[in-house]
Amino acid sequence: MNTELTPEEVILSGLSGSLEGDLEGRRRFSRMPHFSKLGANRFRRQMIERIPRLPKVMQKHLKEDRAQISDKEYFVIRELSGTSTDIIKKNEKSEDGLRNIDDAELGENQYFLLSAIQLQYRSGSKGRFDELFPDFLANAVFTLKLGTREIMSKNPVDMFQNPVFGYEVNKDLGLLVLNNPKLIVPNKTISFDIEDAGESMSGWVKLKLIGTEVKSY
Repeated sequence: MNTELTPEEVILSGLSGSLEGDLEGRRRFSRMPHFSKLGANRFRRQMIERIPRLPKVMQKHLKEDRAQISDKEYFVIRELSGTSTDIIKKNEKSEDGLRNIDDAELGENQYFLLSAIQLQYRSGSKGRFDELFPDFLANAVFTLKLGTREIMSKNPVDMFQNPVFGYEVNKDLGLLVLNNPKLIVPNKTISFDIEDAGESMSGWVKLKLIGTEVKSY
């Protein structure tokens, strides 16, 4: 995981010039042959391209090496019950082995670009999350919200097992790569709900929010 911007990434981000960003410089650079090799992966590159959208103070911190960019995964493990289950909940602190997000939102100094979501299932309370979704889960729907805004509304949970969606045909189990990455800002409640199951649900799911984080320190 590389936390420092390379010289090429600095140009792409616009931090080599004014804090307004050198738009024409970024356009010229994006047409260069080695553009596709920037950064550790395309998720990182997606965040770097969005640096000009961050608050000026965060851009300043990046330029002054007082902030870092890094790969990040948030996760929550939740037991399913009834015909609907809130996977990410307010008023819950991070807890070892269960989740690594506090109060369903980012801290004041964190910005996160969500590039992929992974949902995995197991029928028991222990073991690996490597089972195919049972019908009651596959035929339910999920909604992802940031604050009051619905980012993905009532999509079939089976999207996570269907290779037609996203970019990857040969993908990791339960991985959904977003065609339209979402920038998550501080103090916006993140919610992910599974609902409208045709029968009562059971078992456990592991939800991962996968992307790139910019954090000041």
